Amino acid sequence: MYRATMLGKAFENACREGTIAKVHSIFDKAVNIQLLKENQLLTILCESSDIMSAGCIVDTTFFCRKDKISVGSVVLLTPDIIYVSNLPYVCSISSSLTWERISSADIFSMAKPSYCTLFQNCCDLKNFLDNSGKSEMFLRTLTADKFNPLDLIGFGNGLTPSGDDFLAGVLYAMHFIRDLCGGNYLCSPETVDVISKNLHQTGAISRHFLRYAINGDWGRATENFLLALIKEKRDELYGAVNVKMAYGATSGEDELRGCLFCFMEYIKIAGGDSFVHNS
Repeated sequence: MYRATMLGKAFENACREGTIAKVHSIFDKAVNIQLLKENQLLTILCESSDIMSAGCIVDTTFFCRKDKISVGSVVLLTPDIIYVSNLPYVCSISSSLTWERISSADIFSMAKPSYCTLFQNCCDLKNFLDNSGKSEMFLRTLTADKFNPLDLIGFGNGLTPSGDDFLAGVLYAMHFIRDLCGGNYLCSPETVDVISKNLHQTGAISRHFLRYAINGDWGRATENFLLALIKEKRDELYGAVNVKMAYGATSGEDELRGCLFCFMEYIKIAGGDSFVHNS
């Protein structure tokens, strides 16, 4: 039996309410469970993983293939124990730490970056990604006039294709910028609408992550990156970037490129007229 060490807020709520689910998919580093009521995925993750709202970190480096669980097994989430096929699978739910994304009000109250700081950070990040990254050339060279969410949904290979990771980054940045502006600005609401209506074009796991991205519900590593991007502390920024780059073959990088794309377009459109100020 594994011991929970940290829960995301959505995962904690599902346990507190006492929820019936089933095992959706099993990997070395993650076990996805599907809530029967809401068709939503929650994820049990190994200790080296990033925490998100729908995640639960447990005290193991990988999931044992000898665990007596299989796809379709019935899961019962309770306030302190997760049962799979009536056997205890994860304990210490109630005593684990809870992670929740920084509130919109707290983001709005933060010191706003100068135009120069934000622009320079974005330029430096682009150079870093272009020199170190492995993303598809299509994403490396994507410009605003060629940006079409329909071309990106499901684009690429893997459980979370590159196009979906890029779109998640765009969505996270949109929400972060809106929070900095006090909720009065969303870069491209039509982009959110198109993605929401076409989630069927990608796989189940990627749909799960995009649904959270649509709501601006990012994970801890993404939050650390977004907060660092608006500061003058380069070490903090590149520390956060390197953490993201370590996720998946290119998933972390593709998400960073999506964030960067959105910020650069925002800078072009808003200049010094919104939350950024010329200095």
